[in-house]
Amino acid sequence: MDDVQSKRTILEFLRRHTLAVIATSHRNGTPEAATIDFSVRDNLEIVFDTFEQTRKFENLSKRRSVAIVVGWDDKITVQYEGEASRVPAPDIAHHQEAHLNSVPAEREFVEKGAVIFRVEPRWARYSDFTKQPPEVFEVYF
Repeated sequence: MDDVQSKRTILEFLRRHTLAVIATSHRNGTPEAATIDFSVRDNLEIVFDTFEQTRKFENLSKRRSVAIVVGWDDKITVQYEGEASRVPAPDIAHHQEAHLNSVPAEREFVEKGAVIFRVEPRWARYSDFTKQPPEVFEVYF
């Protein structure tokens, strides 16, 4: 499978989900994980929101690297690593609108002041264990 098809497969899988686990790193190096609602853009950028009072917000303020896992119920997963950043003011309306269209339940949190983040992908691995042999491939960005 070529890179374009691999990315399309990952995008289609991510679009069928809105729940993920994100791992960030505390200032002392300890990993911290949290569940997030997310959306995904055509370029495989993941978008999520969080409040400033959360551990992940504090962690992302200092250390941008994240790891994300999506899917586990149907023996298909995507592992994803990238660099997270707060969406800048000029881009916020576009990102927020697309995110809330994908995950309408997040509107309540955004209206209460949740901050929108985007994650630029660095690496992703797709694993489908329903197939024999399992279909596993990696994509680098």
